[in-house]
Amino acid sequence: MPHAFSRTTRRVASTTLFLGALAASAAFAPCASAQTVAVNPGTTYQTIRGFGGFGGAGWAPELTGAQVDAAFGTGPGQIGLTIMRMRIDPDPSKWSLQLASAQLAKAKGAILFATPWTPPASMKTNNSLISGRLSTSHYGDYATHLLNFAGAMQAGGAALYGISIQNEPDFDPGTYESCLWNSTEFINFLAGQGSRFGTYKVIATESFNFSKTLTDPILNSATAAPQFDIVAGHLYGVSPSDYPLARSKGKEVWMTEHYTDSTSDANDWTKAMPVALELHNSMVANYNAYVWWYIRRSYGLLTEDGNVSKRGYIMAQFAKYVRPGYVRIAATEKPYADVYVTAFKSSAGKLVVVAINNGTSQRLLQLQVGSAAPAFTKYRTTSVDNDGYAGQYTVSGGVATAYIDPGSINTFVSQ
Repeated sequence: MPHAFSRTTRRVASTTLFLGALAASAAFAPCASAQTVAVNPGTTYQTIRGFGGFGGAGWAPELTGAQVDAAFGTGPGQIGLTIMRMRIDPDPSKWSLQLASAQLAKAKGAILFATPWTPPASMKTNNSLISGRLSTSHYGDYATHLLNFAGAMQAGGAALYGISIQNEPDFDPGTYESCLWNSTEFINFLAGQGSRFGTYKVIATESFNFSKTLTDPILNSATAAPQFDIVAGHLYGVSPSDYPLARSKGKEVWMTEHYTDSTSDANDWTKAMPVALELHNSMVANYNAYVWWYIRRSYGLLTEDGNVSKRGYIMAQFAKYVRPGYVRIAATEKPYADVYVTAFKSSAGKLVVVAINNGTSQRLLQLQVGSAAPAFTKYRTTSVDNDGYAGQYTVSGGVATAYIDPGSINTFVSQ
């Protein structure tokens, strides 16, 4: 069974701000004075690789064509995901189970990466799919196993972008597929086998709590560091944080698995707003990618009936408008104590500003962009809105002025 059902979920403290669906913004008195959001396209941070989720075929029914459209499409009522995470089953005979949905996501421009939860039992010290370690004598066999999966996907029209070495190597659930690794094992495996992966982006370590203690020695290894490309981790029990060492070594930093709550329906607004805050914090932490756990689940981006959930619409406020290749740029992060802002630009100079109002009062923002944009279109998700059109805002004297409602995620897209 996937581990999403076995962990104690982490709740974001701000959840307590919301006791139910918020009333229409007219019920709240707007603030008296505006706060400036200074957007500076000349100061750049990380390049965004994308936003995504886990497909789950093999552990759950495969996504249907309509569900892939809802998750990866960019039209009305769609999320705009650009990354699909896949599972490398230890049994090669089952690899084709997720091929159809991967093909569809790939056709929509998504990048695919795959993660193993365990090597085949025959390659492990305990001859089991649960717990144990990879035998040093099977390092070469294991690399071949991973590359064979990539080859099968390539042959099936679903070529991978990246390959992870191991899911959560520092967490032993004891009840489902897993394998333990330490830093030395990663160093030895990468030093000996890393060059075999060619143009595939090699991903390590997908620690369950984004442990830098696990990845620091690998990054500092002269033999292992050149053999992988992406430092990845999960956010169970921790908050997003910057990783200067990884960036100094030229590695992208990806958050490849999390869910903020699994005890309630994904349309419960009080449990949905923390997703927006975690997305914001991940961007501020210089993450290049953010990947949710199951795409379709009762607590997922799609609910089990295939409809986009509130969590999905919150993800859409980032995913649909901040596209792969966009770069995060400087912007006033907290113009109010309860407002969180990030900004991005495309290579063509298009600006996107995402503003989250986590409070209970309407807020007035002055987006100071100079000559970088003539006007903005706003899209909004609230307890009652779903990534809906929310108006046009002209830039006058280098400034666009806009209210943002309490309990809302607002994306301003330059025209």
